[in-house]
Parts: sequence; C-alpha cells; structure tokens
Amino acid sequence: MNWPLFWGIALAFGVIIGNIMLIKHSAKMKMPSLKDLADPQAKPDNASQTDAAKQTQSKTVTPNPDQKPNSPD
Repeated sequence: MNWPLFWGIALAFGVIIGNIMLIKHSAKMKMPSLKDLADPQAKPDNASQTDAAKQTQSKTVTPNPDQKPNSPD
C-alpha cells in the first residue's frame, strides 16, 4: 500500500469526523439573545457578585461623544 495515500486518506477522514463532532457540540450551545446583549444588567446574579463588583456595576457610564453606537447599518 502507498503510505502517503494512506496518511492522506486518514487525515481527510480525521478532518471530516472532527468537523462533524464540532457541529454536534456547537448545536448544544445556547446563544444569548440580542435583548440580553443590549441590557446586561437585566438578570443580575447576586450570589456570585462581590461588593466591589456591585459598586462598579451601580455606576453609570457616560458614552464618549466621539464614539458611535455599534449598529448593523
């Protein structure tokens, strides 16, 4: 048997099987909705936050007037 041909076929099957496994794994992941991304404080997790994290989240951030909002337009 031609060994380079064997390794080429083995590599091709490995890539194909790896891609199928990746697709199956990524199908189980939950993507965040756009509402969750727009308002990150909609669901605060109080159990995992420290006092310092609570203080930094309570401060309001004023946007820089030079920055434009990120929009798909």
